[in-house]
Amino acid sequence: MSSIDAPRTEGTGGSVSLVLIRRLNAPAGLIFSAWTDPKWLVRWLVPGAGMLREAVIDPRPGGGYRLDGVDPDGTAYQLRGRYIEIVPERRIVASWCYEGAAAGLRGPPTRIEVDLRSVGTDACELTLTHGALSGEEAASLHRTVWTICLDRLAWSLAPAADEPDFRPKLGAIAELYSDQHRMLQDAFDSRRLANKLRKVSVTSTLTPDHQAFIAAQDLVFLSTVDHRGFPTCSYKGGAPGFVRVLDEQTLALPSYDGNGMYLSAGNAAANAKVGLLFIDFERPHRLRIHGAARLMRDGAELAAYPGAELLLVVKVYEAFVNCPRYIHCYQRAETSPFVPGEVRAQEVAPWKNLDIIRDDIPARDRRRLEEAGTAPVTREEYLARLKRRGET
Repeated sequence: MSSIDAPRTEGTGGSVSLVLIRRLNAPAGLIFSAWTDPKWLVRWLVPGAGMLREAVIDPRPGGGYRLDGVDPDGTAYQLRGRYIEIVPERRIVASWCYEGAAAGLRGPPTRIEVDLRSVGTDACELTLTHGALSGEEAASLHRTVWTICLDRLAWSLAPAADEPDFRPKLGAIAELYSDQHRMLQDAFDSRRLANKLRKVSVTSTLTPDHQAFIAAQDLVFLSTVDHRGFPTCSYKGGAPGFVRVLDEQTLALPSYDGNGMYLSAGNAAANAKVGLLFIDFERPHRLRIHGAARLMRDGAELAAYPGAELLLVVKVYEAFVNCPRYIHCYQRAETSPFVPGEVRAQEVAPWKNLDIIRDDIPARDRRRLEEAGTAPVTREEYLARLKRRGET
């Protein structure tokens, strides 16, 4: 986990300096390596939604660096400069020049300063100063870019989900609130309440009540974070109890046939941290879980989950019940006929038979449609069916 102080800009002689301060749960030596190891740099120092292809660096005073990247549309860009000052595990100063399609990032060479201050044995405060920017507009754009990059840096520092030191030594619960949470709690006089709720309701294991609640649910909302830093939330449904409690600290969530984008699974493969929200809409109640997920595709494991393409096995780090006050009360009508085990579970989703889509669906689905003699449908036919039957 990391916390971000409010970024600020400082003007001097017509130019502007951007200052970002972030607390990272890693020692200063590890963070210094993330800035000076080319293999590590390409994982996080990406100014946007593209990717870095190569990093060539010589981290010594007078040494140069070059980062070659590509934007999502295939346009190449380059970041380059020279190191001015290098103090191992404490400070990096370098010139900075962007050459690419993003006009707001182009311009004369600027200057970056990275200062690392140890905060205990396993945490560090990073201060990034980007100076000699042309004005507030340039500072604002660079703030966005650096925020994305520093998010990726924080994720790259996190151990894999199955490593024992994934949990901070004081426990994830101890760091539930950041400085920004505290600021708002103080503004609304709720710090004492927040402390009490953390103490009495947040656990690092699933209690018997939690486990019974999960076993009765037929839906869950899964949140993940993508490679660009954008969070996404996905609805997952199945038969009651389709999310299984393996033990007091482990859940298994089956992933069924969907739209083929694999957004949630792909996100979890790159960034293990996930959130799950279970809600009972008939008897208003909800349970939130924070954890670390890993993907499993082993045939023996999948055999116990009919219809699953893969499993998200989630190690639980925080679980807590939320206030049900604003949960609307709904009555459950019926189970989706497409859920594994139901009468239409083997059917191909009707939208995959759209004439504009059918040629691009997986071969297994196209073969099933052809074997069933199902003719493609137009968009108008599909929408009429959707309105008539509510099937997708």
